[in-house]
Amino acid sequence: MKHTRRQSLPLLTVVDRCLQWFGKPPSTARRASAYTLIEVLAAACIISIGTTAMVSLSSTLMLQEELANRVAITRNYQENTVRLWQLGLSTVQITALMPSLAQNTILQQAIFSNPALVDNGLTTVNGVVMESALCTAIVNISQNPTTKVSGASFTLTAYRPHLITDLRTASP
Repeated sequence: MKHTRRQSLPLLTVVDRCLQWFGKPPSTARRASAYTLIEVLAAACIISIGTTAMVSLSSTLMLQEELANRVAITRNYQENTVRLWQLGLSTVQITALMPSLAQNTILQQAIFSNPALVDNGLTTVNGVVMESALCTAIVNISQNPTTKVSGASFTLTAYRPHLITDLRTASP
């Protein structure tokens, strides 16, 4: 019996068989590949455009959030002024109760000028005599909170029954 010596497979052949088993092409079919300078520049350009777009979007969202906050503060101030009026207080009493813009930095930054509450007189709504008033407030839309730029003017129309002022005692 002749004993044949089994030759060992070269390492590259073993690697190729393992790669074929995992579904990858053998190393002889692969060629060494590298990125060219143009491919690297194109990828860097795409990444820089994407980064620039993200930064721009982020700053825009921050500005929109700041403006929405100022609008909310202005509307809240305006609605509280109208609620006090609907409870039967006069404009002088409401001015004394509401916080002053000069003493509150948050209100100074959000509101362009002092909101105005103007009595509009009597009106009839569905056969009921009502008092009406207009409360107007303007938002500060400046990107720099220390400067003021006039934005949109919000006017809120409010009604209260005339009976409240008839039953209210006269202020001293």
